[in-house]
Amino acid sequence: MNKLATTSTLLLAATALCGATIQTNAADDYLVGLIAGTTGAYGSTGVATVNGSQMAVDEVNAAGGVDGHMFKLDAHNDNASATLSGQLYQKLMSAGAIVIAGSPDTGPVTAQLAERHKFPTIGVVDDGGLTVNPKGPTSPPNPWVFDFGLNTFAWGEKIGEHALKHCPDGLAVLHDPSTYGQGGLFGIQLAYDKAGKKIAMDHTITENWSTGATAGLMPEVNAIKAAGIKCVDVWLTPQDQAAFMQDLHSIGYEAIVYGNDETNADDTFSSLAGDLSDGMITAMLTTELHPSPELLAFRDAYKKKFSVDATPFSAGAYDSIKMLAQVIKDVKSTTPEDLQKGFNAVKDFKGMTGNIGFSETSHITITAAQVTLVKHDAKSKTWVEVTD
Repeated sequence: MNKLATTSTLLLAATALCGATIQTNAADDYLVGLIAGTTGAYGSTGVATVNGSQMAVDEVNAAGGVDGHMFKLDAHNDNASATLSGQLYQKLMSAGAIVIAGSPDTGPVTAQLAERHKFPTIGVVDDGGLTVNPKGPTSPPNPWVFDFGLNTFAWGEKIGEHALKHCPDGLAVLHDPSTYGQGGLFGIQLAYDKAGKKIAMDHTITENWSTGATAGLMPEVNAIKAAGIKCVDVWLTPQDQAAFMQDLHSIGYEAIVYGNDETNADDTFSSLAGDLSDGMITAMLTTELHPSPELLAFRDAYKKKFSVDATPFSAGAYDSIKMLAQVIKDVKSTTPEDLQKGFNAVKDFKGMTGNIGFSETSHITITAAQVTLVKHDAKSKTWVEVTD
């Protein structure tokens, strides 16, 4: 999940292309645009987003569509490029899309374009956090983004609460400089600010999201050891998290290591880290830890359809399309303004990620109350609930 920084420089070329008037789709289908990075460091998340969306579209259409209209999903790989993401956004608007879903890779771009063009953008949009609420969780959200992904504020706060109890020597945080990494840091700081404490070390790491190549983290490992810090949150890609565990092991230094919402979304981290993944702490949706019969059925159907395991991102993407169908039925319209009002009015929607909804002041479906801390058991290759 390539979380790109939101700057005017990144958007200059992209937004210049988005001045075209939205055209009505000539066909009777309702066109649903989707932008997701299906290659690179977070490619598995992009693939899961596309798959979950397609599964929902197929189910909606099999049930007769929405008010006589079929959904048509038009998915594109943004390849972790802000410029390409902006071009795709313009292309989908011009083609007559009624909404655009994504991007888990370039969410800051699609979020800014959504607000600029007053166009509903749904699904996995980055991981909520600062992409949706730029000034923090209590600030007004982007009015045109309805995020069904995971929430960096929630993950960070849960991790921060645990670190306060178990890290008397302080906590180091290694994170990327984008809204994704900064959002995780913001969540951790929420917990530390409430306790009147400060994070011991805050280092920004530049990663290669487009290829997934690992960053050089040994200097960070040595700095943490030299400072005597026994806890570190590695808010980086699963590839870099695994590399960090290997570097830590190579110098014989023991520490409590925390991850992020990508750490356990699939098996990328645990496969790369192997036995060194044991004890890694992060959080997961409580619904994923204790799945309902409906979620179990979804997982089975997803595995049968795509030959891979479902992830929280596929479930969130699935929920976004299902809710879109419900909103259209409720408002009897597909204009941007009516869809915006419709999404803001949804309460207690029974989705795969839980009972979710939105309001004018809340545009992220997941909160800290909906996640549970877990740690990896390398022997059983499972994530188990943290009880201390």
